Amino acid sequence: MTVFQRLRRLIPGQKKAHKLVRVVTDSTADLPVEFIAELGITVVPLQVIFGTETFRDGVDLTAEEFFKRLPQEKELPTTSQPSVGEFQQAYEALMEETDHVLSIHLSAGFSGTVGAAQQAADRLAERCEIEVIDSGTVSMAMGFAVIEAARAAQDGADLDTCTRIARSVLGRQRLAVALDTLEYLRRGGRIGRATAFLGSLLRLKPILTIRDGAAFPLSRVRTRKKALNELLRVCLGPGDITEAIVMYTTDPTDAAYLTDAIRQRHPDIPIHEGRIGPVIGVHAGPGLIGLAVVLAERPASEDAS
Repeated sequence: MTVFQRLRRLIPGQKKAHKLVRVVTDSTADLPVEFIAELGITVVPLQVIFGTETFRDGVDLTAEEFFKRLPQEKELPTTSQPSVGEFQQAYEALMEETDHVLSIHLSAGFSGTVGAAQQAADRLAERCEIEVIDSGTVSMAMGFAVIEAARAAQDGADLDTCTRIARSVLGRQRLAVALDTLEYLRRGGRIGRATAFLGSLLRLKPILTIRDGAAFPLSRVRTRKKALNELLRVCLGPGDITEAIVMYTTDPTDAAYLTDAIRQRHPDIPIHEGRIGPVIGVHAGPGLIGLAVVLAERPASEDAS
């Protein structure tokens, strides 16, 4: 039993007054449904738009459905962030049971989602304490911080503690992703036609990382196997690794390869697998594979030195 659980048992009949913390995120966290249900996480969906059809990410459109439809479309689908009103509605629903909310979202470098969440929080500032965090990252790399914060909240941690835990996890991650093609970045206007053509001609597979809320190139390789091994090289470098998160769009065999390789080197750490959803898929396309690891917290003496 944790410290928070022991404290919670000492205070009977806890309701809103005991400062229960609820955790909110958006659908780009790509959280497995079992975590959402178990930890009571509220997920505000972004939207995916195919022509005149609009779908809520993860609600009306699953990853399976999206990646099956994507290659059949002549026009690339677009995405849309949740409105301020949608966030306000989500927060107000939680205010029936708490007035302390932690809201963790997709990097502002990729979307205005976190800005909409902050505006909604500002509207409710006199009625509810809402801490909004720009995760600076995407998908399950963000999702793992959400999960850890929600676990702490479930154990009775206060808002400051949950916030610190989320920021700590986000600050101790190492992340790399491999794209199978540059075509979807080109079609979405993220890179030029010439760059995409050259990458296709040479069959280059770019390896990217996300740092300070933006994507940066690390290297380029020519085969899928080399791409997977490059992810392992980048992420399993120096440092004491405590957990790993494998993310994929369409090929679970890639995820299995990474999971097996990590388990051989780090047999005692938890390894999570998650499927990247439609919103990230719009920009990255099929075939994306990613790996994130969480490093152990350094002792305070090391941080001071």
